[in-house]
Amino acid sequence: MNHRDAMARKIGLLRSTGAVEELERRWEDADEDPPYATYVVVEIAEGAEPEREWPGGLGDFYRLTAAASFGGVDVRPEDQIAAQRPVDSAGEPIDDRQWVRIGDIGYEDALLMDAESGEVMVYVGSYFKYGWDSPAALTCADVPEFIDTVAIGPRHKEIRGPVDRQREPWWETDPWYLYLVEAGFVEEGQ
Repeated sequence: MNHRDAMARKIGLLRSTGAVEELERRWEDADEDPPYATYVVVEIAEGAEPEREWPGGLGDFYRLTAAASFGGVDVRPEDQIAAQRPVDSAGEPIDDRQWVRIGDIGYEDALLMDAESGEVMVYVGSYFKYGWDSPAALTCADVPEFIDTVAIGPRHKEIRGPVDRQREPWWETDPWYLYLVEAGFVEEGQ
């Protein structure tokens, strides 16, 4: 199955199995606000026909859902997409490509897409504080691959950088990642 089909299947399953309602119930049943209380666990808007042609399968995503939140990953509505120039620690552009911000990772990091090729990057502007070589925490060939493997898949734990460079395994208590495992979107130990 290709990433476009997998993305559509997974979004359909989240809707049909009541993922939004289940995670809202878990949130309400929690004894205290967990450290991840600053983001919406999951929201999936109705799909809409995009107003323009987008590269990298972004239009296919918008036809499925006009905006969505998957754990700490928020994909913005089409009217909120804006140009963004990713820079390195010296403030220099990391490359000469035309990047657009299609979403947010938590409250500090950006989900960027190359406006020509459709490549997707999680951009961590403060990468140098962590001793990383690059502000690109992860990349995917396009939006469907990102949604399938990262937002609703096993690479979700990479949204905060390389797994082997993270201080603690935050995903072990993250409600979204735990739900992905329970629902079979991620296999134990992946």
